[in-house]
Amino acid sequence: MKNLIKILILAFILNSCKKETPNRTLLTKSNFELKTDITNFKDKMSELDTIKFFMNHSVCSYFGFEKITITKKLDSIKVISEFNELTFDEQYDPDWNLVYEKTISKTDSIWQFEKFISRNFKHINSDVSKRPILTIKNEKDSINFYTDGLRELNNFITDYY
Repeated sequence: MKNLIKILILAFILNSCKKETPNRTLLTKSNFELKTDITNFKDKMSELDTIKFFMNHSVCSYFGFEKITITKKLDSIKVISEFNELTFDEQYDPDWNLVYEKTISKTDSIWQFEKFISRNFKHINSDVSKRPILTIKNEKDSINFYTDGLRELNNFITDYY
């Protein structure tokens, strides 16, 4: 009887060892490079990438800030826009208000944010003494856009809209 139990235990161990483990999905690394791929991010992003845009809408005594988060979902991108504004009469409100949350097809020709970025490359600068108007970030890099003077700022914001 003892030999039978030993044989059963050995058979059980051998049987459980020979089962194959299921194929595991390999984790891939993103190849997205913010500075070279930003003007074609709809195509260059993978589902591992997230791009964040921080737009400063502030002019004179108005203070408004927008943040946009873009993620990739198969053949489309998901865009979440949030806004926060304050005046001299109000205290800073740390809560951001959702403006919209949309899924946009990769082939969409209406939302042309990439063209806005291309048109405004002249505003990319490394002058850290200025306040950036638009900052674009992903996990490892950032791009800052600056304007010089009120007229250029208003033209930039108008183009952004």
